[in-house]
Amino acid sequence: MYLFTTVNSIDYFHSYSKLWLMVIHIGNKIKGIVSKRGMSVSEFGRRINKSRENVYSIFKRKTIDTGLLSVISKVLEYDFFEYYTALSLEAQKLRDENTTLKEMIKFLKSRKKN
Repeated sequence: MYLFTTVNSIDYFHSYSKLWLMVIHIGNKIKGIVSKRGMSVSEFGRRINKSRENVYSIFKRKTIDTGLLSVISKVLEYDFFEYYTALSLEAQKLRDENTTLKEMIKFLKSRKKN
């Protein structure tokens, strides 16, 4: 699988990011919190200045504009950005691991020559 076979950390990060973003369906997350808050779709739409139709469209989205996500986070008092922050932390861990593995490969290759 490409995700685990690439040596280039940038390719590795981008592949992992795409995989992670496919897992996060932000619209479903928003819909779940709206429901958990006991808020109607109409009330939620009023608070974010969107029609009911637009709210249902938001619920179907896999991605979302950060400005809109910020408004939604404030209205629902929930940090939806945490999903993406977790991605950044995981990506850094993967870059560090990739660097370590490259160093190990280099070391092993040098030992093999001797």
